[in-house]
Amino acid sequence: MSALRTLVKLASKPLAPPRPPLREADAIVVLGAPTAPDGSLTAIVEERVRLGCELYAMGLAPTLFVSGKGEAGPMAARAIELGVPASAITAEGGSRTTEENARYCAELLPGGASVWVVSQPFHLRRASYLFRREGLRPLPIADEDSIQFRVPRLGLRWASREYVAWVHAALRTLAAPVIR
Repeated sequence: MSALRTLVKLASKPLAPPRPPLREADAIVVLGAPTAPDGSLTAIVEERVRLGCELYAMGLAPTLFVSGKGEAGPMAARAIELGVPASAITAEGGSRTTEENARYCAELLPGGASVWVVSQPFHLRRASYLFRREGLRPLPIADEDSIQFRVPRLGLRWASREYVAWVHAALRTLAAPVIR
């Protein structure tokens, strides 16, 4: 294993919650990421969609949510290509951030719903926190051989950005007014 790949694994470890055992949930939520300039799915989004479709094919949830402004449509189209019936797909195309992914999905699901949250390992701890904050029960999952490890230069950049996102989220939480 290259030194850079080892560094990415070490840097990502605190960001990736333990993978829960596979079990049935109320929904699968595939988090979006930017598409390519031509609108096609990037490797990071393709990885997420493929895993979400695999979970659906295993019968782990009756609904596949694809979430993200600009990418929900292409993600839904890819999920259909991979065998998920269009009737089982909900495309949430308004969210631009992970926080909005969680909020908008929570508006479409009953409170307390259990959801497989699909992303890359570096993104799952914060995503799970945000989904829990919205009243859902997240089950975080990522491809065990994620692109973040196969392309360590990108993985290190993504992990670094994720640490900054945690600091930003913490500062917003501290600055939020207390409602009594």
